[in-house]
Amino acid sequence: MLGAQFEREIREQPDVWRALATSNKAAELAHAIRDRDIVLLGSGSSLYMAQLGALAFRRRGIRAHALPATEATLDHVAYHGAAVIACSQSGQSTDLLRALDVLEPKTLIALTNSPDSPLGHRADVTVDVGAGHEVAVPASKSVSATAALLLWAAALVGGNHARNANTLVETAEDVRSWLDGPDVEDVREAAQRIARRRSVVIVATGYGYPISLETALKLKEASYIHAEGFSAGEFRHGSAAMLDASCAIIGIVDQVAREIVNRPLVEASQAESLRYVIGGHIGDIPLLGPVTGDPFNTLAWLVAAQMIALYTGRARYVESDAPRGLAKAMI
Repeated sequence: MLGAQFEREIREQPDVWRALATSNKAAELAHAIRDRDIVLLGSGSSLYMAQLGALAFRRRGIRAHALPATEATLDHVAYHGAAVIACSQSGQSTDLLRALDVLEPKTLIALTNSPDSPLGHRADVTVDVGAGHEVAVPASKSVSATAALLLWAAALVGGNHARNANTLVETAEDVRSWLDGPDVEDVREAAQRIARRRSVVIVATGYGYPISLETALKLKEASYIHAEGFSAGEFRHGSAAMLDASCAIIGIVDQVAREIVNRPLVEASQAESLRYVIGGHIGDIPLLGPVTGDPFNTLAWLVAAQMIALYTGRARYVESDAPRGLAKAMI
């Protein structure tokens, strides 16, 4: 079956999160952060998780910046000698290692699924995200494990205990129940319709914004469809002109984001675009994916995005385990 490895790894994520819940990895990461200014570095999915983490740290009073590794050689002066959290699934990306050469961090924390890697060996502190071996090129469990650790560590740094082992386990079981239940069929049916569209727009705000970028990346990797993630508010300042009946739009929703995300969805209805939501209900728009509590709801959003990408790829006859032109590690 197309994307068999990708699907297997998506379904393994609740077990990965449960293992994280019983570990001290988040506390180890939080303890390693001694500075009030930090740079989170990454590429691709790791960059989007760096953006998610940077937002979580900023909400706890840390001046955190997410920097694409590929841009660091041109945009490094303000970050030279800073404390760096380098996010990487493989730990061997040439772009990432070159960025570290330029940044010359005073403290380097590696957050990686490959601790025995050039990045892991180079770091002052290496935190293994613990996702286990990952075969499919579109990363899934290493991405959500990175997100979980960054969010939890930021909460610990800020003295907020809503993100903890219990809430992570609750999220794991909510997502497992959804993956094993009948509502996954809603995603397969939606993907059949999405696959026939010219473009897919994902709109979100707050924590949902980096997830919208990751959702778009997964759709491009796994199905070759044109997809873009947007800040829901900014989308209305020009980009909304692209909406028509050949587009699909997906809104990422939580209680804070609902009003902001609803506005482009209403306008998309007027443009006759296909509409879906992830995370929570807005009116009668179909909901795709699991619903869980606020502390780790971003993990549920990631799983919904991955399943949409998987099924859209199958509908377009794409082998998402090994997309054309891509490799597991960009050397």
